[in-house]
Amino acid sequence: MYAKRTHRNKSDSWRKAKYWGNLNLDRPFDRWVFGNKQTGAYLLKFSWFKIERHILVKGKSSPDDPKLRDYWIKRQAAKTKSELIKSRQKIAQRQQYVCPVCGESLLNDEELHLHHKKPKSQGGGDNYGNLQLVHLYCHQQIHSGTISSL
Repeated sequence: MYAKRTHRNKSDSWRKAKYWGNLNLDRPFDRWVFGNKQTGAYLLKFSWFKIERHILVKGKSSPDDPKLRDYWIKRQAAKTKSELIKSRQKIAQRQQYVCPVCGESLLNDEELHLHHKKPKSQGGGDNYGNLQLVHLYCHQQIHSGTISSL
């Protein structure tokens, strides 16, 4: 519609040559991508994305109900696929999605920090055994000396 409306006096083949083409380099066989050939900008297609199914909340389930704690942890764990990079997902899974400092869920929308159990300055490495995910506030407490390092 946009191309036809802005170039009324041009032919369909001219509009096709100007606006459509292989603009997405990740998809070499898709020649019907609409965009600007000079800048390389293009519109995304819905067909390029997988359908992401969401877990429905059961009936009157509330995060405050202690009987449903496992349900909410499992639900939040499923959400981490899209929110955390693979290496951090692995660390969170090892911790069972719980902050080792406060004991609360890592998945409560607080900012997460990567903490070295043994500092790099004391010979600690970046291996999974020396890393843990903690909330921002908990990380600040560790480094301020308010609580002992874990």
